[in-house]
Formats: sequence, C-alpha cells, structure tokens
Amino acid sequence: MTTIKIGVTAGRGSEFIDQILWSSGMNQNVVYMIMLLQRLPEIAQVVLIDCSDVETAHPLAEWCGVTSMKQHTAIAELDIIIELGSRTDDVLGKMFRDQGGKIVSYMAGNAAIMNFECVASNSANGEIAAKTPFDAVWITPQHWHTNRAWSVLMRCPVTEMVPHIWEPVCLEAAVKAKKLRYFWHNRDLSNGYRVGTLVPNINTVKTFHIPLLSIEEAYRSAPKLIDRVMLFNTEKFVGVPHFEEFIAATSLARDKKVYSEARWMTTNVIGTHIDAVVEHQWENNLNYLYWDILYSGHPFIHNSTEIEGAGYYYESFDSQDGGRVIVDALRQHAGRAKQARQDAVDYLWRYRVDNPAVQARHSELIDMVMAA
Repeated sequence: MTTIKIGVTAGRGSEFIDQILWSSGMNQNVVYMIMLLQRLPEIAQVVLIDCSDVETAHPLAEWCGVTSMKQHTAIAELDIIIELGSRTDDVLGKMFRDQGGKIVSYMAGNAAIMNFECVASNSANGEIAAKTPFDAVWITPQHWHTNRAWSVLMRCPVTEMVPHIWEPVCLEAAVKAKKLRYFWHNRDLSNGYRVGTLVPNINTVKTFHIPLLSIEEAYRSAPKLIDRVMLFNTEKFVGVPHFEEFIAATSLARDKKVYSEARWMTTNVIGTHIDAVVEHQWENNLNYLYWDILYSGHPFIHNSTEIEGAGYYYESFDSQDGGRVIVDALRQHAGRAKQARQDAVDYLWRYRVDNPAVQARHSELIDMVMAA
C-alpha cells in the first residue's frame, strides 16, 4: 500500500543542468535516490526539496520529472525527509520532527577524512554538527569504515549501511545530447594509448600521485604502449613547486608525454582524448566516475577492493603493481574489449535501482525509520 510521502534535499549552485549533474557526485546521487524511491511500493510520492532561496522550480526536479518543494512546504506535507544534497534548516527540521516527521541523514561523502583535513590545515570549512537530532543515519558502504563514528553526533536511534546505487541515465543523457563517441571503438593504437587520470585532486582521498607513478612504472617497462598522459584537474597546480618537481622527476615528463589539464566532463574526455584511465583512491572504494568508465568499455585500472572483479585491479599505494597491471591491461584490452564491457555491465547490476535486492534493502531501511 502506497502511503509514505518522502523528499530528498538538494542544493542549487547553478541553473544549468549539465553543471548541476556533473559538478558533484552528490547531485547524481540525488537523481538515483529519487529514481529508486519511485520504484518502492510503500512510497506514495517522491519530491525534491529545494534548500536554496531561489523561488523557481529546481532544474534537477524538472529533469527527474518530480515536484520541487521548498522546505516550509515540505515539512507540512511529507512523512520523511532525506538530507542528501543539502542540510535542512534547523528550526524547520525541529518543527518537522515535533509534528511526527522523520529526518534521515544520508552520508554520501567522506565526512571523517574531510574533517581530519580541516584540523590539519587549520581551516574553518569542516562539517558543522546539526542541532536537530536525526531519526536515522544512512552511510554508504565505501564510507562505512570512516564515517560510522560520526553518527554519534546525529543523536539517532538507527545507523545503517545503505546500498550504493547508480544508473547510467546521467551519462547516457550527456552522450546523446552532445553526440559523443564515448564508448569503446577500435582506433589506431600504433603510437600507444592516450592514458588519463580524472581524480579530482581536492583532498587526500583521490590525487594524481599514485596513478602517475603507476603509469611511470608502465612507461619504463613498455614505453611504446603509452602515447601520452593527461592529468585532468591539475591545471590549477601548474607553477606550484611540489607539482612541477614531482612531474619533472618522471621519464614521462622528460620525454614530453605529460599534460596538465583543467576539469572536464567525463563524457567529453573518454573516447575523445583518452583511451584508458588509471585511478587511485583512499577509503572511497565506490564512486560514480568508476562506473562511468567501466560502462564505456575502455580499460580501467584501479585499486578499489570492492570491485576487484571489474576492470583491472592493482594493490593500493603500490605503483609497481600498478605499472604491471597497466602493461597487462593495455596489451590485452583491444582483443577483449567487447567482453570486458559486457562483464562490466553485468557487474554493475548490483548497484542498479531496478535490482530487487537494492529495492528490498531500501524498503527495510524506510520501515526502520518509520518505526523509530
């Protein structure tokens, strides 16, 4: 019986849908959560809660085909609010809970490590604890290890691991709109692969260091396999001594193979400017960039222990192993590209919103919230 009315919060940094969807994985997570909730039999209505001061409908709500609500409307009409893309107002949140509403904190980012960094850098940009208690904290699997302790600040009765969810809808929309040749296709690789890394380089969780060192190991072993290396999201470091000296110490740089690039949308890069991707993460085993790469069919070299069976896995912080895996991947991928993409598609089913197991777990979590 469909009885529950539920809303997912979202921030609003832009009015352009491409910028909203691709500026942060959090915004894509909002889309996937809305899609999932719409599939659950106990949910009567799903809305997007616009936490900004802009009065027009939120572009993300229109893109998802759901109603956009302001917070003051949401607290009067909904049963559950999921704080995902933005935090609710403390006063309105208290009013909502006082009248029987339930609030869930959905921890989709690595709050623990980001707060550690704020202490190390003496920054005031760390997360501020909410004043209103929550009814539940949902923590994504890749952050369970680091974020679980943070739930003590939420003062809630339920802390659970929520399934990681993903859909190719954002990716496919961008590819179709721009008529991109994103998916793997045979091209002349006689000069080697154009290899790239798309790590954001905004905190210690994901930086260019290990990918570049791994590619360097591969290049020293098999230089003809690598045509160039494109380090996206590093243009801001050009002129910074650490970056310049680090790059200059590589054989790749001496042979003029390394390029510092700005931030680009994934769909504008893969298949157009790079043929293979090397990534490295610390305590962030699952993320949307990885699925977008795997779904493209291009060789993806990574250190995520959660997906050892997909792409080409190397040991964390081990650039020698990374180099060995890169060489093996680049030598064999063209001959198995079609099967590799099908394997990736099959593997990614475990995260899709139509997966009955994913839906059942979310229904269970909602039941726990309503009973809290």
